Amino acid sequence: MGSETSQRRHNPGRWRVQRERAQVEDPRPPPNPIEAEPISRVIGNVMKRLGLESQQWLASLAAEWSAVVGDAVARHTRPGRYEGHALIVFVDSSVWLNELKRYGQEKILANVQRRAGAGRVRTLSLQPDPDGAPPPRSAGPRQGYGP
Repeated sequence: MGSETSQRRHNPGRWRVQRERAQVEDPRPPPNPIEAEPISRVIGNVMKRLGLESQQWLASLAAEWSAVVGDAVARHTRPGRYEGHALIVFVDSSVWLNELKRYGQEKILANVQRRAGAGRVRTLSLQPDPDGAPPPRSAGPRQGYGP
């Protein structure tokens, strides 16, 4: 690796030869190459500047929501918004909303903090889902009811 570093440094004799071959007028050599930055860091910085970092995090949380809260709770909830350090979870029915507020909110918060870190999510609030209840899961044709 030492030889790679020394090759990247400016070599005045080499620059003179390259300058003559390429017919470059400027006597100053180009700046030393900058180490390449990992694309993940570049994308992360761009998303942060555009204000999209929290949306990316919320989408990844939604993809793992069943693993975070369990299948039964995940069928009736979804991560809704992330504002500051507060996660807003949407709940599809008032019955589930009341039950989770009484018995499950702290556990959901603890699970989210375990996954994302306590510094990212400090509070969690439960709200009715503005999109309403999800469509019923297909259970096949109804039998014994209706005409």
